[in-house]
Amino acid sequence: MKQVIFHSNPRDFLSRCGAYLEQNEAEHNLILSLCQSALQKQRQGKRSDIFFSSLFNGSDFVMAAVQTPERNLVLSKSDQPEIEKLIEKLAKCNFRFPRIVGPSDVASVFFNKWTQITGQKPVEYVDQIIYTLKEVLLPSMVEGEFRLAEMEDTGAVAAWISSFASEALPKVDQVNWEKAFKKAEEMISEGRVAVWTVNGELVSMATVSGTDNVARLGGVYTPSEQRGNGYASATVANLSRLQLEQGKKICCLHADARNPVLNSIYRKIGYEFIGRSSLYVLGSESLKKVGVEDALRKAA
Repeated sequence: MKQVIFHSNPRDFLSRCGAYLEQNEAEHNLILSLCQSALQKQRQGKRSDIFFSSLFNGSDFVMAAVQTPERNLVLSKSDQPEIEKLIEKLAKCNFRFPRIVGPSDVASVFFNKWTQITGQKPVEYVDQIIYTLKEVLLPSMVEGEFRLAEMEDTGAVAAWISSFASEALPKVDQVNWEKAFKKAEEMISEGRVAVWTVNGELVSMATVSGTDNVARLGGVYTPSEQRGNGYASATVANLSRLQLEQGKKICCLHADARNPVLNSIYRKIGYEFIGRSSLYVLGSESLKKVGVEDALRKAA
């Protein structure tokens, strides 16, 4: 018998679902990193403000979904096609989220059923390829040097974060200057931004996040006037190598399937295809949400 279980504590969620999620840690890296961040907030005495739902068939895991307020609903892989009970339960409890993201097969089933129940339709759709890497193939003969970004680079990195969002992300994820600058400051202070420089000038960047075991790269950006020189390849390759040298088991990244240039870059430096991920951006109605406490009360 299928049963939907709700959690607001990451420890409870991981005790039930963690073993399955860690079997496919690259595909579940976002979910696991959200859990890791929530646990860190708890240790600091802060509110974790995260919500988990999982579907079991008896004692067997079927799938999980994770959401932080006003953020994506992130879906896990599922070995079973019948996931409607979880979708119906979330709809009945009036959950709302601006986006649905997850493995393409699961996300498609979830989205179609969600639309059937709620009437919400997508305003954007993004098809992504999931890659992993265990050994880096460094490109040769690229002019310049690799380093981590420093605080004096904040302005340039903020401008690139904004430009990257404009070129690569859904319209709802565009960022203004203030938000981009704050994000750049935070990421640089945490050592999560790498840059490539030529004669001291910044020409490309990439960012990194993830879990203790898996580094998740993203935010790969080179200004249009600097493209075609191999700077993005060199930045991603060296940042990936740095992560492996620092103890990560693997690196992973998601690439827009519509961008053949970046996909070619990733494959040439050793990234291998492991699956596809889909992002559905929902209509304005999806921005109405119910707090975790209200949802838990409705689900009781």
